[in-house]
Amino acid sequence: MEIRDVYQNYYQYIFNYALKLTCHPEDALDVTQDTFLKAMEKLNTLENENALASWLRTICFREFVNRAQKDPKKYLTEPVEWEKLEAEGILLAGVTPQPEEEVIVAEEIRNLQNGCFLAMVRKLTLHQRIVFSLVDMYGLPIEHVAGILGVSRGAAKGLLYRARMNIDSFFAGHCGIIDEKNPCSCKAWIAFSLNRSDLQSRAKKLIERLDFEQKNYTYDERVRKRVMYLYRHMPEQKPSDEWYQRVLALLE
Repeated sequence: MEIRDVYQNYYQYIFNYALKLTCHPEDALDVTQDTFLKAMEKLNTLENENALASWLRTICFREFVNRAQKDPKKYLTEPVEWEKLEAEGILLAGVTPQPEEEVIVAEEIRNLQNGCFLAMVRKLTLHQRIVFSLVDMYGLPIEHVAGILGVSRGAAKGLLYRARMNIDSFFAGHCGIIDEKNPCSCKAWIAFSLNRSDLQSRAKKLIERLDFEQKNYTYDERVRKRVMYLYRHMPEQKPSDEWYQRVLALLE
């Protein structure tokens, strides 16, 4: 097995994984590059080629954690109340996303929504972001994510509960797709981007951190289903060809 083949087959997969963890495209590119450079060094230690995707994910996750520890302010690290999370884990509700026909999303605004979700996930604390990104945005089992973090399943469920409530509470009061009465419209943002110089002064600064308790938000299954549909159907992103060739040159 050659590192070139591994890179060609998995670079987009790992980039999207890194993007969901970092929520910063530039950081995702760096983490992805570091992942394959580290994989090149350790490729001969991989015993089971069938576990390649999981092995690369583990390397990528560790590279992300190293980056987050170097810049805790950027990734909103803070002390974790593990006992409270264990208790909140039992509140985690399992729901099925809405059928596609019930959440109408125009193709031309999907990339804009992708950026919107990444911006909101940035506002979660580090542990919330990790669990939310890996479970709800990348589809990994909660047990697997608990193992990655080295915490109990109950604590991981508590983190996911808090992350979902924080995300839901924001979109419930802002996103026009979730509720047509809300002020924020994807089409309005497209217009904003086209007239950015004129409208920039009107833009409001986003909150520094999401906290559903401060908004007195309570669980709403309709909101959860619509939000879950949207973030599970975010389009996959692909790095530029220039980046791809640069990393390939480093590997060779």
